[in-house]
Amino acid sequence: MLADNKITRQIESYIEYKQSLGYKLRIESQELRRFARYTRQIEHSGAITVDLAMQWASFDNSLSRWYMARRLETVHTFAKYAASIDPQAQVPPTGVFGKCHGRVAPYIYEEKEILRLMRESANLFSPDGIRRLTVSTALGLLWATGIRVSELVNLKVKDVNFKERHLYIKNTKFYKDRLVPLHRSVLVQLDNYNLGLKGKTSERSENHCFFVTTRGRRFNLRAFEYAFQQLRPCLMPDNGWNRRPPRLYDIRHSFACHTILRWLENGEDVNQKIYLLSVYMGHVKPADTYWYLTSTPELLASACERFECRCGKELWPCV
Repeated sequence: MLADNKITRQIESYIEYKQSLGYKLRIESQELRRFARYTRQIEHSGAITVDLAMQWASFDNSLSRWYMARRLETVHTFAKYAASIDPQAQVPPTGVFGKCHGRVAPYIYEEKEILRLMRESANLFSPDGIRRLTVSTALGLLWATGIRVSELVNLKVKDVNFKERHLYIKNTKFYKDRLVPLHRSVLVQLDNYNLGLKGKTSERSENHCFFVTTRGRRFNLRAFEYAFQQLRPCLMPDNGWNRRPPRLYDIRHSFACHTILRWLENGEDVNQKIYLLSVYMGHVKPADTYWYLTSTPELLASACERFECRCGKELWPCV
C-alpha cells in the first residue's frame, strides 16, 4: 500500500510543501511520483539512498544522458528535503550524467517569415473556415505582443479590452497578472477576427475563449502546435533544417530580440528600458528577459557600432 512506503509519503509531503510556497511543480511532481512508484515496484520501503537514486535515473538504457541527469537532479532536490526530516535519507550527487540544463539557440523569425506562415494557414483543412482564421490571427498576435503561447490560448473574450486597448493576462507563470498594451493595428485585426466568426459560431459570452477552432471549440495548445507543424515546412530551406526546427515559442524569443534591436537603432538606452520589456513580458526580473536574447548578426552589428562610436577614439587614437 502507498502508506507503507516511506518515500511515497515523503514525496507527497514534499509536493504539498512546495505548492504551499507557490510552486506549481507540475513536471517535477510527475517525475517524483514515477520514482515513488518505482520504489514500490522493487519493494523498497526504506529511506532514499544514493544507490536507489542512481538506479532510478539510469535503469532504462534508452534514456538520453540529458534525461538521466534531469531525473537525478529532481531526486536530488527531493532528497535534500527528505534528509532534513529523516536522518536515514541520503542525498545523491548531481552531475554524474553531465549537465541537465542547457539553452538551445532559438529560431529568430523575420517578419516576412511570420507573414508567410499566416498566408500558409489559408491552406489548413478548415470545414467552416474558423481554424484557418484562428491560426493566422493567433500567429499575428504572438508576433505583435510576444506573449506566451499558453497565455494566448487561455485568453477569454473579456480579457481583450478594445476600449482601453490592452490584453488582461491573468494567473500565468509565477501567478502574476498583467496588462499588455495593444497597438491600434492589432486591435483592428482582432476585431476582424470577431467579425469573421459571426454566423459560424453561437454567440459567445465574456467567459468564452477568445480563440476558437472548428465548430467553435476551444483552441487549445495542442491544436495550435499541431497546426504550426503543418505550416512550418513553408520555412524549410532547400537543404533541410541544419538545426532544431523552429517552434511556436521561438516567436517570443524573436519579439525580445527585435525589440532590443529597434531600441538600439533608435538610440534608446537599452540598459534602462530592459526593465520595461521585462515587465511587459511578465518576468520577475530582467535576468529572466536576458534568457530570451540571442546574439543575432543584426544585434551584434548594432552593438559593435555603438561600442566603436563611444570607445573607438580612445582605444584607437590613430583612427
